[in-house]
Amino acid sequence: MKILQPGHWLGRGSVLIEGFSLGKTVECDARVEQDEQGLIVNAILQFQDDTELKVGVRIASNDVGTYSMRIHAGAELFHGTAKLDSPPNLGLLWNESETVYVTFSLFTVAAGCGCRGFLRDGDTTYTWEIAFSLKQDVVKGDNVVSLRSRGRGPRKS
Repeated sequence: MKILQPGHWLGRGSVLIEGFSLGKTVECDARVEQDEQGLIVNAILQFQDDTELKVGVRIASNDVGTYSMRIHAGAELFHGTAKLDSPPNLGLLWNESETVYVTFSLFTVAAGCGCRGFLRDGDTTYTWEIAFSLKQDVVKGDNVVSLRSRGRGPRKS
């Protein structure tokens, strides 16, 4: 899997509900880990109205060259398949009663990756767009020395 890498990812974007002119801002804090079977993603989505949604994702390669996916989003469980080795990176998921469908695409952006998708639940369609970047932890140490002068020094006339 080329586009998703283990690490701590931070995302920001918006969710738009069909029929509304303004979307809701959403922030995501996600941790991606790799094990023998594939990737595990644990994320918390925080919406602008202070609603929070915990999401757990399991991604594992299957025997036909794609990936099987399982997503727990709140009380809902989705299963599906995705193609994640090369562009276009696409996925399709559905709930157990097959009344809710989710499609998404992952793509590279300058600072990480982006995710666009649609969710259809009955008569309501949701669409989202989120940009993710890998969080860079700052490492501090007492043994770091700067060789560059911070001041400009005297000006020459």
